[in-house]
Amino acid sequence: MKNIIKFCFATCLSLVIFSACTKDTIIDGGVSNPKVNMTTYEYLKSHPRGLFDTLIMIIDKGQMVDLVNTQKTFFAPTDYSINAYITLRQSLIRKVDERKNYTLDSLFKEFTPQMLRDSMSVYLFREEIKRENLDATGKTFSSALAGYSFLITLEEHANDDYNAGGLIPERPKFMYYNRVIGERDVLSAGQLKDPTGTANLLDVKAQCQTTGILTNTGVLHVINNSHTWVRSLKLNIN
Repeated sequence: MKNIIKFCFATCLSLVIFSACTKDTIIDGGVSNPKVNMTTYEYLKSHPRGLFDTLIMIIDKGQMVDLVNTQKTFFAPTDYSINAYITLRQSLIRKVDERKNYTLDSLFKEFTPQMLRDSMSVYLFREEIKRENLDATGKTFSSALAGYSFLITLEEHANDDYNAGGLIPERPKFMYYNRVIGERDVLSAGQLKDPTGTANLLDVKAQCQTTGILTNTGVLHVINNSHTWVRSLKLNIN
């Protein structure tokens, strides 16, 4: 009986492996529909996994629903990005007093509505920014916060693993939200460095994890979870 069970298990496993390796199982469902019948604010608020719940709180407290919905493009930071800022602030505070905490409540006590509005405005743009109009050279766009411009690029992924087995003929391209500080960083010995060699002039480079969501009020791109909220502002949080 045990031998029969082992044989059946081995047969089923072989079939699964064979099926997984056939090209027929590589199914291209086509390009998903990027259009959603909601405003940008409504889309963020209705996210099924609550990925933007804290972001929505900031938008509400900053009284910027209209701002989010009237700007043509929003590079939305996720709750992970905001939590990264809170964690960073707490680590700095604890260097002075290890008993102190920095929480979301602390953030709302520190940031006035205008400060919240300014902090979010660096992610908002008056122009429509779409993948099809970008390349690795990038284009510079002025944000809704005066004095802050960002270089938006579409760059090919450099990892050769994407071409393994020839299943994917072209490397994927990712959109990047870049705050250029001083001069644009250059690649040197596999690392991005400021041309002057000054460490505190390194650009802020954030990859987008989702791009091209078309709402009723504009274009929405979602910045990678590893990004730290407001890191693009001239704040002493390093």
